[in-house]
Amino acid sequence: MRKFVDNFEEYLCAVGLTVMTVFTFLGVLSRKLPQVNLSWTMELVTTMFVWVCALAGAAVFKTNSHMGFAYLTDMLPKPAKVLHRWLRIAIIFVYYAIWIIYGSRMTWNQFERGLVTPVMATPGWLIGLAIPLSAVLAILRILQYEFGYKFGFPGQEKQS
Repeated sequence: MRKFVDNFEEYLCAVGLTVMTVFTFLGVLSRKLPQVNLSWTMELVTTMFVWVCALAGAAVFKTNSHMGFAYLTDMLPKPAKVLHRWLRIAIIFVYYAIWIIYGSRMTWNQFERGLVTPVMATPGWLIGLAIPLSAVLAILRILQYEFGYKFGFPGQEKQS
């Protein structure tokens, strides 16, 4: 169970990419078969794309594998590295706090207004939910990376 919690985003991304691949392939095949109309597959693939991008953005913080300029920061003296680390964490928190606030507002407005997608009539808030949820996960993952803890269970040990 701990492995699932620690790799939650990766598992969801894998499912999303699989769904995207299968339904894109089916959509391409349906163009060659005049009696089959699978135009809705593109809407599903677009929805999955939003979720995969948002979750992948959160997952990269767990291993610090997002794009960065290590060449410049590696040359900093130790006190400047510490300052850079805390400044980086603060900027990331502010950025994702904005995602949480405005993403939650957007999702709530979509829910209140009953917005649905044009082809599949999927509730719009299910797509919009990717923004605030991925922001929360990103914050948890940066804490996990910066302080070396695994989440989800009592008796958490520091990662070695």
